[in-house]
Amino acid sequence: MALPLTLASAAATATTDARLQAVMQRLEAGEAITLAAIGGSITTGYAAQPPREQGWAALLARSLGPKVKLVNAGVSGTDSAAGVQRLQAQVLDKAPDLVVVEFGVNDQWLDPAVRGSSYEAILRRLLGAKKPPAVVVLGLTQQGNQARDAVDVQLHLAARYGLTALDFGRWMQARVDAGQDRWAAIYDAEPVHPNGSGHQRIAQALGETLRAAARGPAVATPLPEPLFGRAHEFTRMLAGDTLKPYQQRGFERGGEAHPEWTGQLPGWVSTADGAEAHFLVWGREVAVFHAESEHYRNLEAWVDDGPVVTLRGQVPERTGYLGWHYTVVGRDLEPGAHLLHVRVKRDEWAGSGRPASLLAVMSAGIFPPELHPSDFVRAPLSAATGLIPADDPRLRWTGRIGTAPGARLMAWSGSEMRARFTGDRLALRLAPARGGINHFTVEVDGRRHALALRGDGPAEWRLPLKTGTHELRLVKRTEASQAEALFLGLRLAEGGQLLDPPPARALKFEFYGDSITAGACNGDIGEDQYADLSTHDGTRAYGALTAARLGADYVGIAVSGIGITATWDQLLMPQVWNRFAPRLDAAVAPPDPRAPDVVLLNLGQNDHGFPASKGQAIAADFGARYLAFVRQLRARYPQARLVLLMGGMSAPQEQPAIPHAVQRTVQTLRGEGDAKVWSYRFQAFAWAHPRIDVHAQMADELTAFLRAEVLK
Repeated sequence: MALPLTLASAAATATTDARLQAVMQRLEAGEAITLAAIGGSITTGYAAQPPREQGWAALLARSLGPKVKLVNAGVSGTDSAAGVQRLQAQVLDKAPDLVVVEFGVNDQWLDPAVRGSSYEAILRRLLGAKKPPAVVVLGLTQQGNQARDAVDVQLHLAARYGLTALDFGRWMQARVDAGQDRWAAIYDAEPVHPNGSGHQRIAQALGETLRAAARGPAVATPLPEPLFGRAHEFTRMLAGDTLKPYQQRGFERGGEAHPEWTGQLPGWVSTADGAEAHFLVWGREVAVFHAESEHYRNLEAWVDDGPVVTLRGQVPERTGYLGWHYTVVGRDLEPGAHLLHVRVKRDEWAGSGRPASLLAVMSAGIFPPELHPSDFVRAPLSAATGLIPADDPRLRWTGRIGTAPGARLMAWSGSEMRARFTGDRLALRLAPARGGINHFTVEVDGRRHALALRGDGPAEWRLPLKTGTHELRLVKRTEASQAEALFLGLRLAEGGQLLDPPPARALKFEFYGDSITAGACNGDIGEDQYADLSTHDGTRAYGALTAARLGADYVGIAVSGIGITATWDQLLMPQVWNRFAPRLDAAVAPPDPRAPDVVLLNLGQNDHGFPASKGQAIAADFGARYLAFVRQLRARYPQARLVLLMGGMSAPQEQPAIPHAVQRTVQTLRGEGDAKVWSYRFQAFAWAHPRIDVHAQMADELTAFLRAEVLK
């Protein structure tokens, strides 16, 4: 028996969005529409027989008439975090007129810190589509109208976006309270999946809600500001052939793919106790989509050098049922590229021979440049007293740092300021000096924050902190040829104190090179590009990584496109190598009072690449000019160990003159009695600019070489 309309609509929203009313009017006029349903196993029709024909989505489509085409995008075991990853291919590409969104039950098990953002992103992507469909929120709970945490968030979002919503738990409870129904009648052996009768009730309630909406007052609601942020509007999934580890041991292609996920391919699986795999990923949030059942083992994973998270694959309560789970491994990450590390967890299941499996890596927060979030607030210069000047001796500077009136020039990528202070906030006074946007990494107590220095003139960039003692690193990411900046000082909270600086690191390395050493394009997705320099990060380049691993201060003198005999721009390295910035009007820097322990040179890619792009050969005197430049380095650093590097890109493989010149230089210097010179050729390389995964492999190689041959 149908519930009276007044009682049924009490569980639905009181107004109708104009899109839904228009769709219902088209349907009543006999026009054809496409209805899409996206959700988990309840949307697939699980527990109805047969599911796809007797589930609520199919029943609803039939009840609305023969002109309704159904797209059932239900996938068992998926929540809104996985749903937003498949929304485009499985829903939006079908050009639906009406979409019903159901994730109330599965989102109850989703990380509470994720489910608001991921569910809201589904709504925003539907409503922001080129042809926005009408959207209805279906709030399902388990038997007895519990638990409601996820559903209440979803209903709140529906109201915020002016959408019609059905609170099925409330609808059903009203029937129970009226003596017209029983919860036990719509569930069988377990309280999660409604039986066939339950699916009939859901379809009935939705049908009543839609028909009531056709007669209700229509409201056109503009897209509001997001309540939970926009990270899950910008996602990327690595699965199948795109889920390729840059290093792995003990894993193999395989594992069970999701049978309901159209086009889903096997991921990676292992039964080996010591298996591990490493992936290049992007985004502010990185999650692993993995299998779970009573027969699987646990994995553990971490992003960059973040905390280790257990991926629970061994789930005894999944008896007889293979499930899937979205486990967040890294959140609130610095925007850009990251390294995801996964290994089989050594626990009580070690040696069991059971498999551990991951199916996909899902990332969120891959923002376009204009939406890059920042933890900093830009404020005009404060006239208050208490500004700590740039030349305060309690600030420790590393790198080739220039001077200007009342400021320090930060040109070269890797230029670093370190400090210790107390208080609950920090303000950095900075000004752009030349070029485009300057990108910095501001690390406070080990947590990295991205700072993009935009606009004209100086400003103060404020960061709130917890009260206490803090350690600060301000590191320039953007290479010197693209942008320069001035550091004008810092301001602490009232009562905050600048303390003695952190100690200098035990070693000092100085790198000279081109775009490879500068980290150009190392965070790019797809093709190399120079339009958005936020993805170019000198702090994630192989030289900076090697220095960090060996406890060394890092100085990076690197320019994209530069060489010794050829350049893509105007200047050659011998013209700018000893200056405060890569321009002829920059002053020559005096030797640092603390000489580097190791000087490393990696040039030759552009000496080959630029003439090759014009069909020409490398300069005939490349070897002689390479040797002459190395002699200049030796003259500046008479006691340093010199390491002549080759590679990271393809030039040493394509042009024999490069390794020949490097080897001949080493032989010549050693023949003259210089015993502190070595060469090393990288095995890791990329045909385009290396991304951070290749840089990590290069750092692995170089760290091992320096330890074994140079620093012993």
